[in-house]
Amino acid sequence: MDKIKMNDDMMEEVTGGSVLPYVVQPGDSLNSIAKKYNVSMDQLVKWNNIKDPNFLTVGQQLKIKF
Repeated sequence: MDKIKMNDDMMEEVTGGSVLPYVVQPGDSLNSIAKKYNVSMDQLVKWNNIKDPNFLTVGQQLKIKF
């Protein structure tokens, strides 16, 4: 799985850092998204208030913070 290279156009400035919106695609898992963006599953769960980390919906929008 390839890492995503960020550019300024992809980033949105927010208080305390930057956030990249990510739309869940078919076949995605929290683990695969975490690896792709070099963050932990726990961070994704916390940033997105995910109640069940085993359940993602295609089209669901997640925040990835940097």
